[in-house]
Amino acid sequence: MKDLVIINGQINTMDPRMPQAEALVVKGGKILLLGTNEEVRRAMPLGAEIIDCKGNSVFPGFFDTHVHLTFTGLNITTLKLEKASDKKELLDLLLAREAGLAPGLWLHATGYDETKYPDRSLPTMKELDELFGSRPVLLERVDAHQICVNSAAFVALGLSIGEQGVELDEKGDPIGIVKDPANGRAHKKFSEDLITDEMRREFLKNACHESLKMGTTSLSALEGGALFCDDDVDVFLDMQDKLPLNTVLYHQTLDVNKVIAEGQKQIGGCIVLDGSLGSHTAALFDDYSDLKGCKGNLYYSQDIIDDFVLEAHEKGLQVSMHNIGDRATERLLTAFERACSKYPRPNHRHRFEHFSMATDDQAKRAAALGCCLAMQPSYVVGDEMIRTRVGEERMKRSLRFKTFMNMGLKVGGGSDAPVTPVSPFHGIACCMEHFLKEERMGFRDAVRMFTTDAAYLTFEENRKGRIAPGMDADIAITDRNVLEINAPSEYRDIKFDKTIVGGEIRYAR
Repeated sequence: MKDLVIINGQINTMDPRMPQAEALVVKGGKILLLGTNEEVRRAMPLGAEIIDCKGNSVFPGFFDTHVHLTFTGLNITTLKLEKASDKKELLDLLLAREAGLAPGLWLHATGYDETKYPDRSLPTMKELDELFGSRPVLLERVDAHQICVNSAAFVALGLSIGEQGVELDEKGDPIGIVKDPANGRAHKKFSEDLITDEMRREFLKNACHESLKMGTTSLSALEGGALFCDDDVDVFLDMQDKLPLNTVLYHQTLDVNKVIAEGQKQIGGCIVLDGSLGSHTAALFDDYSDLKGCKGNLYYSQDIIDDFVLEAHEKGLQVSMHNIGDRATERLLTAFERACSKYPRPNHRHRFEHFSMATDDQAKRAAALGCCLAMQPSYVVGDEMIRTRVGEERMKRSLRFKTFMNMGLKVGGGSDAPVTPVSPFHGIACCMEHFLKEERMGFRDAVRMFTTDAAYLTFEENRKGRIAPGMDADIAITDRNVLEINAPSEYRDIKFDKTIVGGEIRYAR
């Protein structure tokens, strides 16, 4: 491993003892020294590789606390529907892709968001059948909690009339829209029967490259479980030591002993207690504002959650589960309180994934327990959808990163990729542009969410998240000086010249 010397940088250390520097030395994969150009030149190791930043900014390698890594790699290669502004544009994209597909292959696309369409309409099963015949068509909503399918896909995915989540017309026939929990079973079937291990390896490589390209050096990989496939976990574990960045596996299973046998110290991730706001499946205490009588769905009983959390907590694991609606948050919070009361354990750092609609009382109780939050700032771009689903009043307590940080909670930033881009600076810009003015952050606090505080969520704050002597040499070098940026939106345009992991250059533009 070559020693590195970085000079002429606008170095943001995220270390309050020395917030800024202009040069540093990396030796043996660790930060050896930082200071001025002159100080570093005097201590430069013989034969070191010199990186001249030319005044551009340097940061600790960024974290992503919530990535579905295999699924992200899959989505990199599939058709994207985010740019469709109505049903016609969506169908035009599908027809263009289908023209180049060999017979028998699935027409798979991701990222549609019907809330952006003027009439909110999606193609029906009948329309998809007429256009694509016997070719299976599987379209995934942007939040992954709803799919749209034709008849061929409906049959191939093992879906059936009458199961929860399969929407029907007035005659009792499926219309092609499938929500949780049937959506989860369909995802699992797709992953188990149609994706090979070789494809999984390629997906992981693709997702890691995309993450490094965005300055990310560490991530929490949420793999396997009810929405995906445990084959993903087997391939991930086989490849983990060979991946070009740092990963912590969150196996999305209720099987505590299996995770311990794998040698893991954490369990969970998107073990979904509820669904999403966009698909009306996030579990709320009160009705959705735009769908009276609907409070969303809960997928596990309190007893099941309590038993799982208690067992994992007692055996020393960090526990993490998906909760978006306040009703789902209450169930997980109750389980954490019961486990911690029965078996007091300091520094467990149990995680809430999303925590999107939590009340003040729930946040205070989570802080009192010493829990952490893995939250996704990129969700703030869905403000119109949130306003429609929960109304103006409840919207005031959605995605409150700043409030929760001020209450003493550690909030780690993530993308929920492939739901939103694997880009820390996109998330940072979202923190600064929050639709709630009182939640808007300054730049440094937003960066904290993706560096120092994120490292805390995986018990790595003494090694990562800061640039300081003795810390791992995980470093991201941007293509500009961030001090010259005038508007938060400009952070989204930042690219990375180099991403360094453990002292090795793993990405160079």
